[in-house]
Amino acid sequence: MQSDIQQTFQPVQSSPQDAWAMQIPRSGGYEVFERVKIPRREPGAEEVAIDVKACGVNFADNLMRMGMYPEAPKMPFVPGYEVAGIVTAVGSKVTDFKPGDRVMAATYFNGYASFAVAEQDKTMPLPDHLSFEAGASLMVNFMTAWVALHEMSRVRKGDHVLIHGIAGGVGLAALQIAKNAGCVVYGTAGSDDKLEYAKSKGLDYGVNYRKKNFVEDIRLNVGRRPLDIVLDPLGGDNIAKDRKLLKPTGRVIVYGMANAVKGAKANPIVSLLTGLKMFHINLLSLFAQNHGVYGLNVLRMWPFPIMHEVGQALLVELAEGRLKPSVDKTFPLEQCGEAHRYLQDRRNIGKVVLTVDN
Repeated sequence: MQSDIQQTFQPVQSSPQDAWAMQIPRSGGYEVFERVKIPRREPGAEEVAIDVKACGVNFADNLMRMGMYPEAPKMPFVPGYEVAGIVTAVGSKVTDFKPGDRVMAATYFNGYASFAVAEQDKTMPLPDHLSFEAGASLMVNFMTAWVALHEMSRVRKGDHVLIHGIAGGVGLAALQIAKNAGCVVYGTAGSDDKLEYAKSKGLDYGVNYRKKNFVEDIRLNVGRRPLDIVLDPLGGDNIAKDRKLLKPTGRVIVYGMANAVKGAKANPIVSLLTGLKMFHINLLSLFAQNHGVYGLNVLRMWPFPIMHEVGQALLVELAEGRLKPSVDKTFPLEQCGEAHRYLQDRRNIGKVVLTVDN
């Protein structure tokens, strides 16, 4: 992990040659961000310095802005987990990269910036056929989907998989990975347009959750063949619904708590109720039904060697053209508040990315 994640900066009017970032000074709505000047520090022995061209936006960033994310540093801080850009300097023990290389990297905060420093083992070469925007859409979404399916679920050919939020960044990544593994894939989304897009990418059957109960709809229209795997970023009582569709030895992978978010600012009552519902997983019922419920937090996995292995597997898939990132919309970094609004309103089909004009 980087040692400087809690550094803070004072708001200034930066000149074009300065490095700068968008900081969260306090919890609040979309307007809370402020532009701050940051130092261009030298990388440590095993670090890589990067001129950032694009950075990814994730739903967890919204939770950070609202003061609802326990992993976040003390405010003020600069959010952002993933960047893509050009290497400007490397540490004395770095052997895999050199200045001028195009890379994508996990930053463990401090990603909403024109300059970032990442650890060598959290940095990957950006394939020549991918843009910086595409590179900034890969690290979190595709690693989450890969770990959920291959590491936790041990997905196999013929598995039946349900992916909630099928048209989001993780959803579309998981759709590709599951189809490549030979799975039958169902998905939920909040609009027919999103489902149609996912079907164009291989989705077998979709449910608009704003119109239908996904449990009843899948049982009625697909048949009673139970599911092997459910990927769930929603949390709350959605987990109990997921389990109604599981076969014995079926698994639910929970990687978010989006149901706790209503509106631009934190709602303590909604958050509390959503969290309480997640505590009501009856261990005895798991025994009785032979189900598994897994929690996935990729941020906490980044320090471990398994993430390097996942990254290498993704690079192979990207090189062979079996995985393709889907960027829905880009915003200039200064407009990160509007990017948060767009994501939180569930308007995206694919990844939301911030671009940087250095």
